[in-house]
Amino acid sequence: MTRARVINVWLAAAGVGVLAAVVRVLMQPSGALPRWDLLACLALVVAGLAGALVCLRGGPAPEAGRVGTSTYWWPDRNDGWIAAGLIVGFVPVGLFLYAALAFSPEAAQIIKAGGGIQTVSVQKVISSEYVRRKSSEPYEVVARVAVPFDAGARSEKAEFRSKQPVERGDLVWALYAPSSAELGVLVDSDRDVLEEKAGGSAHWVMVALVLFVTVVSLLWAVIAGGFRKASRGMRTPLKKGFCRSLPVTVKSVGVVMDSAADVEDVTTTRPKPRVKFEGYEWELLLDPVIDPPHLSREIKGSDAKLYWVQFAANRTGMREVRAMLVLDGQRCVQGFLRVSGETESPEGVPVPAAESLPEGDGLRAIRTYPVWDPKLHSEGLGWLVAAVVGLGAVVFGVGRWGAGILCLGACGCLLIARFAVNENRRQYLKSFLPSSEPETGQ
Repeated sequence: MTRARVINVWLAAAGVGVLAAVVRVLMQPSGALPRWDLLACLALVVAGLAGALVCLRGGPAPEAGRVGTSTYWWPDRNDGWIAAGLIVGFVPVGLFLYAALAFSPEAAQIIKAGGGIQTVSVQKVISSEYVRRKSSEPYEVVARVAVPFDAGARSEKAEFRSKQPVERGDLVWALYAPSSAELGVLVDSDRDVLEEKAGGSAHWVMVALVLFVTVVSLLWAVIAGGFRKASRGMRTPLKKGFCRSLPVTVKSVGVVMDSAADVEDVTTTRPKPRVKFEGYEWELLLDPVIDPPHLSREIKGSDAKLYWVQFAANRTGMREVRAMLVLDGQRCVQGFLRVSGETESPEGVPVPAAESLPEGDGLRAIRTYPVWDPKLHSEGLGWLVAAVVGLGAVVFGVGRWGAGILCLGACGCLLIARFAVNENRRQYLKSFLPSSEPETGQ
């Protein structure tokens, strides 16, 4: 088994641990701290991440990557799934905070004393306030209820929320131990709330929220590029007859600094893989996730067909338009054709308006598979381990404020892990810049 496969196995084990922890919280959110069941799940996560990290650092150099093809334009699909993964990654963090705050020592003592949930009658409504907020139970009620303990019925003061106004004689749910009146009573208009405090499964609202976030994240991943065909980016210009083409020969694949202005007109530069062509000064800029050495071994010296969206008339300065390079009529890469103000704009041959490129919809995107490199991925895995350790402290018991701070820190670790991988990839691409290439892109 290759080192890459071993790393994937370790990461899969970590994923199983996360899933197990989510299931356990939804099955029983309220439990005495420390939660040894959740700590066992986190131990599996840490073992998986640590195993992957040790294996990653076990070799002096990354294993050679490979080049394949994909039906879809995989950089867009990767971005969609990574964004969805980050959002879903916040779900376990929120559930661990939920579990830390859901435990009720009063409910635990009542259950230990043989208590259960029964209906009790409202004797007197002390106050009932309607609170304007987005809640399914807008009434905050303070009332006295008659609780039938073994030693005799007692009037107990209770505070709870209700979907509708509460009046004298109404029945509400109560958790109490008939033989232990000194433990008091917990009252609520929703039985599920008391079931949760008594060690039952999570309230249906929490389950629905988890499912909603997960489904929305998956839909976002799909919409953001999960099923985008390899040639989809050129379809609209093709339909309008705005595309041109030219036969070219790939001269080299390297890296160049690309300048881009954001919505606040702040210019930033970042390294991008670029393809140069024999006899032309134009260059095709590619997505940063594409590995330059692997792509170079695959397409350098190949004859290809370059398609691009025609430039606007009288356009000056640096120009970038969507383009696609098609090799052997079957494989392609998407990017942006960049032409400087001093370089003559390509004329090419107009492509007749159509639903797809002349090569058809069967084009497959050239895919450079990621290489597990310690310089690229070690730091990110380290931050993930830090996030899991923080969650372990939460379920071990650190108080409400401590739990909130640690969960917030865990969310930060997830974002930092992603940022670290992106930044390391930038540095990796910069290592391919020619010695004469300035980092400002000028």
